Amino acid sequence: MAHPGQELAITRQEGPARILNRDAFLRLLDLEVKRSRRYQNFFCILVLKLSELYPHEDGGDLQTCIERMAQLLGEEMRDSDILGALEENRLAILLPYADLLAGGDTRSRFENSLRYYDFSRDGYHVQIEQLCFPRDGTDTPDLVEKMMGRKFNTHR
Repeated sequence: MAHPGQELAITRQEGPARILNRDAFLRLLDLEVKRSRRYQNFFCILVLKLSELYPHEDGGDLQTCIERMAQLLGEEMRDSDILGALEENRLAILLPYADLLAGGDTRSRFENSLRYYDFSRDGYHVQIEQLCFPRDGTDTPDLVEKMMGRKFNTHR
């Protein structure tokens, strides 16, 4: 019997990338904020949002798109990068030790990888936004607010 506080942190473990659930991802984000403050490091977060292009009667094939996205991104991610689900249609990738320039390079690489799969065929559009610590926020709540789509500063 599992202890009530010990839930599985991984929502999907298929393919090259694991997707952490929201709580596990936010715990790791908070640890990274604390570590980055202590050691004066940078890090970036890439937020990937799937927007529905046209209404689906059955809710569409969102889960298939997310799994495909995780598979494509998994081929480009470093072992230290952390992929997590924020909402049903929003993923985030924590890039430890990545500054603004390195985060932008990674974003470009991910955008190029995602072009090989036509998400519009499944009725979705993928948008990637970039946040950098400490430029876009110096604490976890501020970064979470921005990751959830409230007031983005877009960098390239």
